[in-house]
Amino acid sequence: MNPILMTEEFWRNSQLSVAKYYGGCRYNGHEYIIVDKFGRDLFECFAIAEKEGREMAIEPGEPADLIRKDFKGLYKKMGREKFIEALKAHPEIDSPKKMKEVLK
Repeated sequence: MNPILMTEEFWRNSQLSVAKYYGGCRYNGHEYIIVDKFGRDLFECFAIAEKEGREMAIEPGEPADLIRKDFKGLYKKMGREKFIEALKAHPEIDSPKKMKEVLK
């Protein structure tokens, strides 16, 4: 089974660290993207940072998770903490559809 979410502490120290240059990567046939704690992808974060006059899209110390792109909507809707809790409580989740079913 392919991972759904990887925290920055994990992906930054792996072969997936290439994601920091492109905003995401492909791994085992799935597309992964970097999101902030609100579920905004790196490109959205850069646009916000530019409007606010900041240099960094996601500030140091803030979560920068690498998630499977097909789960972005659920991550954004649920919030980071609830999303991670759901994955821990239900390791059988392997698709957004299954996550929706389990959480009903």
